[in-house]
Amino acid sequence: MNKLKALKVNDWLVVAGGVLVLVFGLFRWFSWSIDNAGLVEGSGKSNAFDYFVTGFVPWLLVVAAAVVSVLLATEALNRGKLPWELILLGATALALLLILIRLIISDDPNISGTDVDVDVSRGIGIWMSALGALIAFVGAFIGFRNTGLDTEYKPVAGGPLPEREIQPPGDVSTP
Repeated sequence: MNKLKALKVNDWLVVAGGVLVLVFGLFRWFSWSIDNAGLVEGSGKSNAFDYFVTGFVPWLLVVAAAVVSVLLATEALNRGKLPWELILLGATALALLLILIRLIISDDPNISGTDVDVDVSRGIGIWMSALGALIAFVGAFIGFRNTGLDTEYKPVAGGPLPEREIQPPGDVSTP
């Protein structure tokens, strides 16, 4: 029996996003060249593992979310009492946020001179990793919405009153 048939669309989205981040985290995220008066003095490139908080941590979160999705769908991992859909949603949301932060702030190579021109460009790795994290987040969000965890929350006090018919004043009979 093929247990991968148990994966739903949202699980496949998380897995696809995890595979994209897994592969493209190894590709070039940024490249730069240092130019001083027309002479190239240095160049370099970096990938996800050169940035711990905004590279390695989101890479690990999305890949782990993909693995956990497969294990839960194939029943190789016991669900227990943990809200796994909420955990997957939080992990993929944090990973997406961290990758977007790295995408926005770019890279700043260390430069000691003042008349040095640095050309930093974003590589295919960061763009595809951001896309993979977004796909995994969408899959985790769909999985979260399908569980009903968002509607089962009932506040202890307050909240909407139950609907009931209220008699208009004057039509109330007195005993």
